[in-house]
Order: sequence, then C-alpha cells, then structure tokens
Amino acid sequence: MNYEELIESRNGAAMAKESMSFGLLYKKMTDGKYSNVIDLREDLRDSLVFCEALSTECEMNKQLVHKNQLHFMLAADSSGLYGMKVEQGSFHTFARLLEDSPAVVAGKNFIINVMNSLLDLTSFLHDQGVFHICYAPGNVLTRKGDHVPMLLNHGSFYRMMNDQEMLYGDDVAFIAPEVLEEGTFDSRADIYSLGKFMEYLYCQSEVPYELKGVIEKATNPDPEKRYQTPEEMRKAIADRLIVRRSVVSLLVALFVALLVFGVYFSLVPERENIEFVKPASGDNNERLYDDDYDPLTELGNPVDTMVGKIDDRKMKEYQAKAEQIFRKQFTREADRILSKIYNDERMGKTERNFMATSQMTMQELVKAQVRLGNDAGLSESRSQLIAGQIIDQVTGRLKSQMQQREKQKEQEENEETNPKKQ
Repeated sequence: MNYEELIESRNGAAMAKESMSFGLLYKKMTDGKYSNVIDLREDLRDSLVFCEALSTECEMNKQLVHKNQLHFMLAADSSGLYGMKVEQGSFHTFARLLEDSPAVVAGKNFIINVMNSLLDLTSFLHDQGVFHICYAPGNVLTRKGDHVPMLLNHGSFYRMMNDQEMLYGDDVAFIAPEVLEEGTFDSRADIYSLGKFMEYLYCQSEVPYELKGVIEKATNPDPEKRYQTPEEMRKAIADRLIVRRSVVSLLVALFVALLVFGVYFSLVPERENIEFVKPASGDNNERLYDDDYDPLTELGNPVDTMVGKIDDRKMKEYQAKAEQIFRKQFTREADRILSKIYNDERMGKTERNFMATSQMTMQELVKAQVRLGNDAGLSESRSQLIAGQIIDQVTGRLKSQMQQREKQKEQEENEETNPKKQ
C-alpha cells in the first residue's frame, strides 16, 4: 500500500458513520483536524421541544464530571441547530464493536468490567437527578482499544417529548415499559435498560447460569420487582460470581479428597484370610506317641534355644531407628511426588490429563515405599502403614497451601471486579 492509498484508507475509516439514537456519529475534518460530530436526525432538528431540551442538557453536561461521561457542544449554522461536537478521542458504539469483534465478549472479565463501569456512572448520574433511560448498544460509546464504556446524552432531559418511541426509534426495546406507557423516569427504568444491555452482550453466547437470575430480575416488567438501585444490582452480580467460584473450589477439593483416599487405601495392606486346620479325628484309644516319648529330648531344652537371642529391648530400639529413617526419607519423596499433581497448573488441566498424572503418581509412591522400606529393613506391611500416614500429612499440607493461594486470588479478583466508586 503506497502513501496515497494509506491516506485514502484512513480518510475512509474516519468518515465511516455510525448510527446512534439521535443521529449519525462520524469524524469530520475542519481546518486539517478531525473532530467527532453527530449529525442530528432531520425530524429532531425540526422539533422545537427537542432542540430546547438538547440546549438544556448541553449546559448541564458541563457539570457532569465523571471518567465515563462524554461532553459536547452544540453545532449550528444559519439554518439553525444541526448537530453536536463531541470531545476529542477515538470512539465507536458498542454495536459496532460487537459487529467487528464479536469475540471480545469472551475476554476475561470483559462483561463484568463493562457492567461495573456503567453501574458506577449510573449511580453518579442518579445522585445528580439524571437518568439515562436508554442503554441501547448504539447509545453506549467506547474508546477504541480499551473498551471503556462512555455515555453522552441522557433521556431524562427529554421527558417533555410526548412520543418517546419517535425519539429513540429502533432502540425502544431497551426502554422500560413504564417510560413508554406512563412517562415515568426513575432509577428502576435505568435498571431495566441496563438488564437489556447486559442481555445483549451475551447475544452470541449463552448467559451463564448464575447471571440469568440477575438479568431476569432487572428486566421484570413490574418496576417494584426489579433492583431498586444500581448498587443493589452490582452487589447481586458480585455475589453470584462469588457463589460460582465457591462451587468450583468445592468440586476441586472433593475430587482431590477422593484421590487421596484412593492412594491411601491402595497402600494399606489387605487383611489375609487364615485357614485354621481342624484337629485330626481318630479313635480316643489311639496313642499319638509311644510311652518312651520325651518332648524335652525330642524338641531340645528350651533354655538352650535362648542362647544368642538378641534382647527384646534392643530389637525395639533397632525397629524404632529403622522406622525413623524410613519416615524421614519417605516424607521427602512423598512431598516431591505429590507436588507434581497438587499445584495450580496441574489442577487447571482437563480431568483426563489430571487422572493420568495421578495414576502415575500413585505408582511412583508405591515404588518409593517398597524401595525405602527394604533399605530400612522394615516389613512390607509396616512400611505401607507408615507410608499411608505420611501421604495423609503431606497431602493435607499441600491442600492447605492451595486453598490459601485460591483465597488470595479470589480477593484480588474481587478488588478488580468491584472498583471503588470514583
């Protein structure tokens, strides 16, 4: 692409017009500089009530100082008022954003961050006695690049317009029923429109189960059954997300517990069934040995069998020392082996990969138990029992560390998704 083509492409993008409730938004070149302009609809230019309301809002707009509030000036010529000049910046509507990049809604916390920003601005507007009324995707702007939502005109300035359907055109689906039928402008009307906007953000995907209830309550036709304030709606969203994280953490903990029990019982020795031999039946008069049979002579003097036998106390000391060595070595091996599966990276894998790794870990633990038990001179049953105890201790410690990291992560995410009111 040569220089001329680059300039032509840039100018074409700058002149692209986007439809908003009151007119068309585009960039207009004046004295070699581009500025944001909204050309009002022709039917609105001819409405004296609308033009007076727009002039009133322009004066009040200067006092609405908020990071998500845009400001404007009136644009007029010899024929009268024809449009608005919006503050500097690169903006487009949410309708255009989702049309060009529908996958953006799948970004981490995208929808939650957008809703929190709008709810924060709405609370600010309500404190000033202003109601936005229509949160249609063509009526909510955003900066190009960071997707921060911005608002411009607010519907409560135009309550004197008798025909709200004419004022908002195709965006009436985002307006509360009481506004269209009774001309009622209050915070609950904004809650309804915000619920419709949130529902629109999920138009290309299924609404998460925990947020369906929030949208249903916000868009209830009866104003009394909706959330009464933006803060109440924001809290409901945050609470639902916390419940979802808790359920996921509980399921993960349950799976880990079942895995630990499986490893433990695989190491505990099975009880052997001992078959007792019944005494041989025979004639009571039958002699089992001769009269000259002497058990002391045949079996040897029991005193002689004790010669050279190691003292029982010494044997216990040797056994305790062997168990101490085995415990120390196997604890180190168990910690190394179990750390392969009880970590944030491994817990985030699919269930299939997690189970495969767990099976390999179990086999490795068994091999380590047999090898270290033989080196320490312990019986297999004794080494298995001690190994089971050590695995319980190591697993409990690793699980506790994971839970602490999860709590810290949840706290950080809550701080991100619940920003302090500006």
